[in-house]
Amino acid sequence: MKNFFVWRGIILLFLGLPFAGFAQDLKVVSFELLDRDILARANKRFDVNDEPCAVVRVSVPDAKDYTFGGNVIGEVLYRPGEAIVYMANGSTSLNIISDKFGTMKYEFGQRLKEQTTYKLVLKYDAAGANKTRTLVMPVVGVGSTPSYGLMVGIVKKFGGYIKAKYNFANQSTDGECTGEGLDGAGAEYWFSGETKGSRLSVTAGAMFRLAKPLYLYAGGGYGYKKLAWETVDGQWLENADETYQGVEAETGLVLRLNNFALSAGVQSNSFKYAEATVGIGIMF
Repeated sequence: MKNFFVWRGIILLFLGLPFAGFAQDLKVVSFELLDRDILARANKRFDVNDEPCAVVRVSVPDAKDYTFGGNVIGEVLYRPGEAIVYMANGSTSLNIISDKFGTMKYEFGQRLKEQTTYKLVLKYDAAGANKTRTLVMPVVGVGSTPSYGLMVGIVKKFGGYIKAKYNFANQSTDGECTGEGLDGAGAEYWFSGETKGSRLSVTAGAMFRLAKPLYLYAGGGYGYKKLAWETVDGQWLENADETYQGVEAETGLVLRLNNFALSAGVQSNSFKYAEATVGIGIMF
């Protein structure tokens, strides 16, 4: 039952990730007022307040692959290499949306004026898209025994990573009991109610870029998760039914937001104990 809730939480977390991401490799070259362009005056549109609109001419290759949001009035007009966007008087920003690059909000730095035409030039940064990136990320294992560690990776289209987590608790025990608190002969122990756990995992694996801001990782390694109960006479007994040791397997996603990165994944020991793994770090 515990594993069910961990897995359900991971699935919901994955579904909540902003897969569109940010426009990592789409760059603004320039934004300027076109004094002599009469488009906004010659082909007027009016906003909801019945005021004449401003026009932003967005210059970008494959313009039809983009949509635009914000105070956009009416349909966007597309020409080869250009999108003509009518915007409400006083608008301060434009959302630029692409299936390839994600979503970028561009702040004009000024309020648009009615019946005035502006030009926004965008370009695709191929060097940024193909850059080899280094990931350095503190991580937390979220389960019945929390643990803390570091994930380091290098990836272009393909790459790899290594990750280690530990809860900094050395656990020594005087014996063993079952999950029902019995010894090997079936006799019952009496417990104080105090417990202690230990968690260690060392994993490594492959990373793969699914989309410009989104990476998949999967790997394996070795680890353990131990649980001990204290008896009323001060002895510590290892709970054999809640102690696992052996193969670690994991998979997850890393989302890059400029030079920051977020991760969410699921990890299992011996395919009996499951926990979530989350992290936040840098990716440059």
